[in-house]
Amino acid sequence: SLGDADADLAIADDVVDATATEIYCGEWKNDKRTGFGVSRRSDGLHYEGEWLGNKRHGYGCTTFPDGTKEEGKYKQNVLVSGKRKNLIPLRASKIREKVDRAVEGAQKAADIARQKAEIASSR
Repeated sequence: SLGDADADLAIADDVVDATATEIYCGEWKNDKRTGFGVSRRSDGLHYEGEWLGNKRHGYGCTTFPDGTKEEGKYKQNVLVSGKRKNLIPLRASKIREKVDRAVEGAQKAADIARQKAEIASSR
């Protein structure tokens, strides 16, 4: 689903470059990003956290090309609880802990996906 992946990560104020490519490492269910995972785009945008049906859903962190970060709880690709760092600091709270756990889970899922890909390519 790489064709619509750019649209899935698009932010209302983010202009998506048609030449941008995206790499996703993480958990899948029914051929969709679901569970923990990491998405990195060639234009510098990346997201680490929870996914549901190819959308950011749950806790996670989006890093924009300019280095600012948006972290907290997402529902259907929209940040519903949290803050954009470097603009307004995210208060130390349970949200912070949940974001950290989601990012850690996403990184682990990405590592496992890479290992599985290496094993598959060596066969």
